[in-house]
Amino acid sequence: MKRRYVRITTVLWLFSIALTQPWIAMAWAETAASYRLPWFRIVEAVAGKPPLVTVDSPAVLLADADFPPFSFASQTGSAAGLAVELAMAACAEARLRCSVKLLPYGELLPALIRGEADVIISGPRIDESVLNTALMTRPWFRTMARFAVQSGNPLKVSDAGTLRGKRIGAVKDTVHARWLANYYRESEIVPFADEITAGEALRTGNIEALFADNLRLIYWVAGPASRNCCRLLGGAYSDFNEFSRSIVFLVRSERPELRDALDYGLDMAQVNGTTEKIFNSYVPLSPW
Repeated sequence: MKRRYVRITTVLWLFSIALTQPWIAMAWAETAASYRLPWFRIVEAVAGKPPLVTVDSPAVLLADADFPPFSFASQTGSAAGLAVELAMAACAEARLRCSVKLLPYGELLPALIRGEADVIISGPRIDESVLNTALMTRPWFRTMARFAVQSGNPLKVSDAGTLRGKRIGAVKDTVHARWLANYYRESEIVPFADEITAGEALRTGNIEALFADNLRLIYWVAGPASRNCCRLLGGAYSDFNEFSRSIVFLVRSERPELRDALDYGLDMAQVNGTTEKIFNSYVPLSPW
């Protein structure tokens, strides 16, 4: 079984720091409240509300126990994270009774296949083997990538022409480094052993830009490790041939009515602004 679509280095080390430092979380909340989240899902109003799903017991939702910011164990041990809150919001909109259980990554799909749960809300990468064993909702997010520069850098955009001749850092042997090699050939691509080293190089001016996973770069820019040195440059990049992956809920193959109900709930959460509020709670800067 392949590991998840986002490689976690030091378990989003910056995000874990914020979870234990209330003043950081408060500062992030103030920053996040200023951005609006564009609609990601296309809501088909003509489809209408699906039939009410009746169950004898709450639908069991599984989440990766170590996949921040999407799912993780809070300080009290309960399930938390962006995917967890969004799933519970979708359940509420669809009038479903739901409960969330955290499991190690490797136990998620086997538990769903054995019928021990109804839905996986975070963790597995979507591939042919997964689609042969489960139904998926329409995507509610995708992994993307982003550039960052020092705050005083006058650059406004991040296209290849603008960054021609610039020193751009990336973690070596990653999809982000390969993408730069393909599309930013006239820039100097500087490889680093890990994200911490790459971030420090940008902070100290040893490189002029840094290219990395969208969410991890946001947490670094907004967190204490950057020492307020840097800012995001331009918007997020999406490339399904390289680093972009759709993020969906996986539903037991014999429960299409549950899949439809969750899709409806995700649509309504987007329409009424709940999705935007949840993103603001977990992502300190606009992910778009």
